[in-house]
Amino acid sequence: MKAKCFFLLSIVFLFGCATKDPVSSGSVSLSKNKIPSEHGLWYYLPKTVIKIEIIAEKEVAKAGPFYRFSQRFLNISDVITEDREGWRIIGANISTQGIADENKLFKVSTEGVPGMAAMSLTIDGVLKSVNLPVTEAINNQISFEQPSSKFISLENINFNDVPFTEDQLIKSSTTAMAEEVSKEIYRLRQLKSRMIKGEVKFSPEAGSFEQMLTELEKLEQAYLSLFTGKVEKQTVKRVYDFIPDDSQNVNTVLLRFSQQKGFLESMDVSGTPVYIEIEVNTKNTNNYLLEEDKKTENKTGLAVCNPVPAKVKIVDRTLLLTESKVFLGQFGQVYRLPKDLLNDSKIGLLLDETTGAIKEIKFK
Repeated sequence: MKAKCFFLLSIVFLFGCATKDPVSSGSVSLSKNKIPSEHGLWYYLPKTVIKIEIIAEKEVAKAGPFYRFSQRFLNISDVITEDREGWRIIGANISTQGIADENKLFKVSTEGVPGMAAMSLTIDGVLKSVNLPVTEAINNQISFEQPSSKFISLENINFNDVPFTEDQLIKSSTTAMAEEVSKEIYRLRQLKSRMIKGEVKFSPEAGSFEQMLTELEKLEQAYLSLFTGKVEKQTVKRVYDFIPDDSQNVNTVLLRFSQQKGFLESMDVSGTPVYIEIEVNTKNTNNYLLEEDKKTENKTGLAVCNPVPAKVKIVDRTLLLTESKVFLGQFGQVYRLPKDLLNDSKIGLLLDETTGAIKEIKFK
């Protein structure tokens, strides 16, 4: 909480005092601490979080009370013969998000009133822009919907919507009742056929032709479900955050998945594994700021990042769900901009808050 106060107080003070006078001297130094240790203007460069959205489908099937008579009375063989519930993965999405990298905390020290004082930061202190309005500094990121915690089950499926007639209900056996319902299905089909052929006259008060046909179709499907059964499906999404570490290539169990239980924790061996595979290109990623530390403690110029590309794959056992090319800030080169680049308040800099890379340099 104290760290956030340092950020906010520093920004408010420097904005309020801004003028067009150039800076006479200043420095941007890498801190050895993970949080701001004194008053001043501080900012983080980000580390990149890979966000994986796994999309699954739960299917619940309930057998109809007359399924044994489907072939006999309706000549239908493709019906549900037993109640069941099951899960399957149907897709995945990959996105990235930046969070503050505690190993890349910088202190901005200035004399005079530099343009670099007009900084925009995220809530956790990651640098978004310099000399630009906050609205221009907003970074568009993919947002995922909140995961559902309520799942459909067999208890949610019933046949209470079937409008049984008195003739159907008074039958003394299930067989006789099924036969009576099958006759009603054939009667409805015949009525629909006659309507389509124009053999049935009806008054406008009864509704349009399309409305009547739709109602007959719903009635037929309700009766038919007593034989074929009912199926309901629900799409369920889960989002997982993964932060690549110093390993160049990563192959990790992200979660486990069960056809009976759905989403499981990565250590639950009752499910099959879903992997995240990352191939990182870490060539030419010297940290120039660390090299500076060996020479002098006096530094100038804003520190930014040149992120490295990586290929991310999400694999369900051996089936590739999705793959994407992303850029990772934690493996990238950290370097400085020319020290006088941002002394002019008319020059604005927009950074990618996911990687710390330069997105745009604008002259206002």
